[in-house]
Amino acid sequence: MRKSLLITYLFATTALCAQEMVVKGRITNLDGEPVEYATVGISGTKNGTLTSHDGTFELAIPQECHDTLTARHVSYSEARIPATVYRNSDGRLDVTMYPRPLEDIVVFNGKRKKAKLVNKGMRLPGGSTTMDISFIGNEIGSVVETKHPFEISEIIFNTVANSIDKAKLSISINIYSADTIENRFRNVMHHPIYTDIPEGKKKIEHTIVPQERIILTPGVYFVAVKFVDGCRNDPEKEKIAFPLYIKSGYIRRSAVEHPEKSPFNLGLQINGFEYR
Repeated sequence: MRKSLLITYLFATTALCAQEMVVKGRITNLDGEPVEYATVGISGTKNGTLTSHDGTFELAIPQECHDTLTARHVSYSEARIPATVYRNSDGRLDVTMYPRPLEDIVVFNGKRKKAKLVNKGMRLPGGSTTMDISFIGNEIGSVVETKHPFEISEIIFNTVANSIDKAKLSISINIYSADTIENRFRNVMHHPIYTDIPEGKKKIEHTIVPQERIILTPGVYFVAVKFVDGCRNDPEKEKIAFPLYIKSGYIRRSAVEHPEKSPFNLGLQINGFEYR
């Protein structure tokens, strides 16, 4: 009898510790338009999600959590929602995001030459990695350094197969404040770049041309591919496959402040012009 009571107590304690509250909300801009694919989560944790195309999101948060909820998007300033607000939202939270202020245009004089910013390493023979629906909101990429001003003209990567209907990826470029990925970083782009990945089993080279002028000043940068959307018909079978390259890369979970190191990368290539 005593053993039975102990087991019942342990199960009750476990259930109590695992209790979560679900925060549902919608993020819009000043014009009331939905902010799609914004990251919403608790900074420094793996507790995060993305808004959908209509700006809505749903996030489970542990009952004992009283940390600030953060929303981020390339085109907007960071929005911070205190626990006192989202915990008293009655399951519905409305958040407004404000446009990021435009930075001054940098003009460089002197010569410029064509250059590549990333050394993607050696292709792992027959090696590939996959993203499935559960990977939505996560980023995988490489940390690179430029010693001279660099203007990006195109970003190139490959996929070797895709079985996810209407799969959509985004390219994001983030800059670190120091020569280490342990520091907080900010996005140097003002507009997200999305590209649709067609279904099929053949290798496809994807060339992304930014619509805005992106000049990287000397420093350390994180260049990554983020999976943001796709139809969920059969999550067990639906995946996007990328070739693997032997050189260190990084994976950034949906709400993690610091990327995790990986021995491989996706072979992102950045072409552009170096100013001297």
